[in-house]
Amino acid sequence: MTTQCVKMEGNIQGRKILLVDTPGWLKCYQLCDTPERLKAELVRSTSICPPGPHVFLLVIEVDFAFSEKHWKAAEGHMQFISEDTWDQTIIVFTKLKHLGDKTIEQYVKCEGENLNKLTQKCGNRYVGFDTDLDRDGSQAKELFRQIEKLVAENKGRFFKADARRLMDLEIKIKNVEERATARAQQVLEKRRKLEEIKSDAEAEHDVTPLNIVLLGWVLSGKTLSCSAILGDDISFDKTVKCVRICGEVNGRQVTVVDTPSFWKFLPYQLNADSVKTEILKAMDSSPHAILLVIPADTSFLEEQMEIILENMRPLGEKVWRQTMVLFTWGGSLGNKPIEYHIESEGDALVGLVEMCGNRYHVFESMREDRTQVNQLLEKIEEMIKESALLESDDEHQRKKKKYQERETLTEWLRVEDIKKLLNEEWERSDAVMKEMLKTMSPQRFVRSGRSLDLPLNLSGKVINTELFINKHQLKDALEREWNRREAVDTARIHYKLKCLDANAEMSSCADEEDIKMSLAKVQDWCQRLPSSDYGSVSSYEHDKTEQDRD
Repeated sequence: MTTQCVKMEGNIQGRKILLVDTPGWLKCYQLCDTPERLKAELVRSTSICPPGPHVFLLVIEVDFAFSEKHWKAAEGHMQFISEDTWDQTIIVFTKLKHLGDKTIEQYVKCEGENLNKLTQKCGNRYVGFDTDLDRDGSQAKELFRQIEKLVAENKGRFFKADARRLMDLEIKIKNVEERATARAQQVLEKRRKLEEIKSDAEAEHDVTPLNIVLLGWVLSGKTLSCSAILGDDISFDKTVKCVRICGEVNGRQVTVVDTPSFWKFLPYQLNADSVKTEILKAMDSSPHAILLVIPADTSFLEEQMEIILENMRPLGEKVWRQTMVLFTWGGSLGNKPIEYHIESEGDALVGLVEMCGNRYHVFESMREDRTQVNQLLEKIEEMIKESALLESDDEHQRKKKKYQERETLTEWLRVEDIKKLLNEEWERSDAVMKEMLKTMSPQRFVRSGRSLDLPLNLSGKVINTELFINKHQLKDALEREWNRREAVDTARIHYKLKCLDANAEMSSCADEEDIKMSLAKVQDWCQRLPSSDYGSVSSYEHDKTEQDRD
């Protein structure tokens, strides 16, 4: 996966070419849901091919219908780079086999008003390019013909980045790097001190049974984290009740309790009653550690901090002494340390980590990796020791109060009706996706005629929006909740299609060596999560249990 800008050089027909591959954004994510470190890379990309890019290639996959949310995502991210990018942008459509007998011109004409808006924004400049289908190189020639034509129309003009903005960005990046280094050093120093005071009794405690509870919002990777910790291939449907799983890790009995997920963008009041009850029930196991699971592949805003506080409050004031942040999908960080992500996201994520006593861990891979699990268990032991030594939590309470003072909630008249509709639609989406994956074949896959619908039609309804922290509208919160759902479901479909293609390829292999090569391709696909992003031909790390991500 491309996690930072990569510059490549080549030569085509005697002409030097500089190509910058940028991190891609998820096609249905609003700009505000893209991590700050990736947004910084988008801006920085304009400065690493001096004097500046002549052309921007906006890469769009044609395997799914292009909806309004996709148009808004593309528009938001492109304009974040600069308002002036459109005059130098060519759309490159990929995954052309999903068009069947349609030409790229027919696709653009029939796809609808949202794609029409995008193509018009780019001066109706577009081209189809698919390396799997471009046997004779004609598509590549057409792409470069379009590039040469645009450069000529612009009289060789290159994009000129805002020098002041770039300078401010470099200063910001440097500051983030310095704070990240300081945080990492602070954690190491604290761990060293805890190690120094380790007693014989505590050494014996290392072999006693360990109870862990996982908490987190929907699609955070809790179930996969459970699987990674215990080293088992755990697969079950949406967690609607507490699931208690026991195993042995390095000779030690470990019990992990997976809990139902709460919403990421919607407030505590809209959780199903069963979610609240089951989370409280999980505490009956007297956990030694509570792992608050947070994906590292998305932004973390003030609203997420406040929603987490709402969901944690019923567990009591002392719950934070036993809580550690577990970041998932750490592969999306590339070569950046997790501390860089924490600091770049800003006050909200920094505040959450500090409320947890600066305790955090990252799973870089969602596959079984005993090293990252062993390190997690070491940190849990240190947390248990630290909690026992803690005599006063005045400082902790001061940090917590900082966020609680901002909360003002009022009564919602139809909470129960909305809760019911939300859960019914989520379960319906689960059933549709399972059936699609079960019956899918390369021949039967048809591009979706529409994107996922929101579960509620809010037109004409009187909604008390004061329930939402920071005055967020319900419609916007629902859209963002379902956008993440769509991103994960799209990845599941991409993965299934690649596996089906690989199986088809294996069936036509002529000899044992060809079969081995095809199997290697399948294994490689299993290790990467295909992204549904624009602006890049990148892919996420994929685990075979991606379809169980909750």
